[in-house]
Amino acid sequence: MQQNRGRKERTGCRYGKLMRTLILNGSPRPQGDTAHLIQALRRELPGEVEQVDAYRTSVAPCVDCRGCFHQPGCVVRDDMDAIYQLVDGADVIVLASPLYFSTLTGSLLALCSRFQALYAGRVQGFFAPAKAKTGVVLLTAGGSTKEPACALKTARIILAELGAPAQFSAVSLHTDQLPAQADQEALRQIRQIAHSLRRKQEGLPQ
Repeated sequence: MQQNRGRKERTGCRYGKLMRTLILNGSPRPQGDTAHLIQALRRELPGEVEQVDAYRTSVAPCVDCRGCFHQPGCVVRDDMDAIYQLVDGADVIVLASPLYFSTLTGSLLALCSRFQALYAGRVQGFFAPAKAKTGVVLLTAGGSTKEPACALKTARIILAELGAPAQFSAVSLHTDQLPAQADQEALRQIRQIAHSLRRKQEGLPQ
């Protein structure tokens, strides 16, 4: 599995607690608009950042075999094993995606479908409830697919199941006319998200 490992440094948070962020990137373009929003967020984030690129992992979609209802975890052995561990250790989970027909990309949805094993494990009592996390959604779009409501709803459902209610989002919706890296409003949203995450980690009012 290809992962882009970010900075691993001690934050300025009280009690010296390190904030761990997991970014699930649904874009196939290494230098596309979604990648630029991710880079902008990573520059602002303290602590440790892990990034998983859905198009560069070996993860099969869930086939609804129901194995996770009878034993802990997923019976399919692939890169998802490592992703489960990253999810468990994260304080912040970011879903980042361009809009394809106004929703998240297929590869990101396929990866997220495997979180069924975590849901089933909690329902069946195999796993304790997930520790509280914070969810973030980053979306980009151009052309005629500029309606983010469907993608936001789907992302929020996924994040909620991971114990990470989506509290923050940033969108760049006119990338055919204005690249995300030049979208000052989207970049302002990114900076505000990072500021709020730092204050939340330090136990300060946001």
